[in-house]
Amino acid sequence: MAVFLIAVLDAPAGEKTPPVTDATILETIATCQEFDSRIPWRKKPPHIRQALGVVIEGNYILTVESIARNSTLIEIRRAKTGTKLEAKAIVSDEQVGIALLKIIDDNAVSRLKSVPIADQVKRNDLVTIVKLDKSGQLQSDEGQVIEVTSSPRGLLFKVLTDLSIEKNGTPVFIGNKLAGITVRYDKSTQTCTALSGTTLKQIVSAAMTPPYRGIAWAGLIWEPLLDPVKREHLGISEQKGGILVVRTAPGSGAATVLQTEDVITEIDGYKIDEMGYYTDPDFGRLLFSHIINGRHMPGENASLIIIRNRQKITVKLPLKRQSDVAQLIPGNKSGAQNEYLADGGMILRELTADYLRAAGSKWILQINPRLVNYYFNPWQFSTKESEHIVILSMVLPDQINIGYHEYRDEVVTAVNGENIHRLDDVFRVVDRDGGLKRFTLMGNGVDLVLDEKEMPAANKRIAANYRIPSLRHQRSQSNDK
Repeated sequence: MAVFLIAVLDAPAGEKTPPVTDATILETIATCQEFDSRIPWRKKPPHIRQALGVVIEGNYILTVESIARNSTLIEIRRAKTGTKLEAKAIVSDEQVGIALLKIIDDNAVSRLKSVPIADQVKRNDLVTIVKLDKSGQLQSDEGQVIEVTSSPRGLLFKVLTDLSIEKNGTPVFIGNKLAGITVRYDKSTQTCTALSGTTLKQIVSAAMTPPYRGIAWAGLIWEPLLDPVKREHLGISEQKGGILVVRTAPGSGAATVLQTEDVITEIDGYKIDEMGYYTDPDFGRLLFSHIINGRHMPGENASLIIIRNRQKITVKLPLKRQSDVAQLIPGNKSGAQNEYLADGGMILRELTADYLRAAGSKWILQINPRLVNYYFNPWQFSTKESEHIVILSMVLPDQINIGYHEYRDEVVTAVNGENIHRLDDVFRVVDRDGGLKRFTLMGNGVDLVLDEKEMPAANKRIAANYRIPSLRHQRSQSNDK
């Protein structure tokens, strides 16, 4: 992973000075190489990602998660001098979108200065955005916080600015402290959105007390409860506020204690209105997600008052870190190599969001409609933790699979006569039976059968012809777990 860092302590004459003159602003450049989402044994060509970062207390570097993702080398390059320093990723959190880096050379670290992180940033606060231009010169602009919002990734704030922000990770200061780092810039409205120091402090604290736990997640899917008819149906027409539980995510704490059509009226003593907002003592009106991920850590419980079947009850909601692999269709935001089995030219794998999106901007129109339906309505097909969709993604043409060449993006329901619910089931069955002998596709009346005697020679031929280094990738049997 390559990260290049530029330290700028003094602004040129005539330009605005940064609010914290001894802060170190970092330009990060990461050399990355990812596996192909569609052809999981193949790597894409190396490419470069760029962002900014900032040195914080303890001489760690806060930057955006995309810098660390699938990086092969990390280096630090100081502005104007070209001096390079090596660094490594301590934490890379794809849920929050933040990475914490550490410079390897302690002597080099001692020459850099850090900036403390602010506890809070509120609406109407005046902040200063500091960036580096292409020549390494420091530029800054003062702005006002126009909005503070809570989200599943943490607390965010929005700033109106005249400064064009080309790179995420650009630091925002309040006084002499780090208020946040930018994660989005909207050129049309001239606003930038930054992840607040409130959340950044949580991430740093969690990183300093391994194992890293991230931020809390409830796994609750809800909707506002404004319709008076529905409120009367639920027996809460006289009750103020409350949101409706629509469903819960597999593997979440919510799945263990909440039911469909529960009405949540309070969380930790904070009353929740019909739109899901509450009055936060620090930030004012916020969505209730901040109670979960801003005031709790994974492993803790939130106290909920709910109305179920017209009865008011109190439940303890266990909070966890969000689990991508527990979902029916994982997003694979980390960009990990996808598991697969290539047997007889048949490529079996699990359906993931990155696989679908890799088909292009019009993937919804180009992909098998059945897979699109699975993606948008996963709860209709399974609510069990870690149950996934196994698909025949493609068939590599060979004489052993003549007649099957046109199959692509088909759902696999059984292998060797046994129903399967995840790729681990496929691995278990083929290991037990000595290989892939037949499998069933959803909607087909017959199994697809392969010649067992010809399989060893066919696999050797296919691996050579299609340059497949391994006919199988299973994380539980590799260092990728």
